[in-house]
Amino acid sequence: MRAKKLLDELRWHPSKSLEGVEITYVHRGAPGDVMRIGAEKIIKMEKSFFIIMRNGIKTRIPYHRICEIKKGNKILFKRGP
Repeated sequence: MRAKKLLDELRWHPSKSLEGVEITYVHRGAPGDVMRIGAEKIIKMEKSFFIIMRNGIKTRIPYHRICEIKKGNKILFKRGP
């Protein structure tokens, strides 16, 4: 399942939620070039990117930068090598 489709399902399915979901994505310049955020920071989802609010700043993150999506210890999505 693609990252966007999974996030859409978690956000809109009546028995699922983004609560407790962690997204790891490529972020150049961050330690290890990756950043982790809670999915509750998503304020808008577009066709090719989502927007988060962090420290009062809106940031667009393309879905193709997502490396992993987890809920607790369960990996829901992991980009292949």
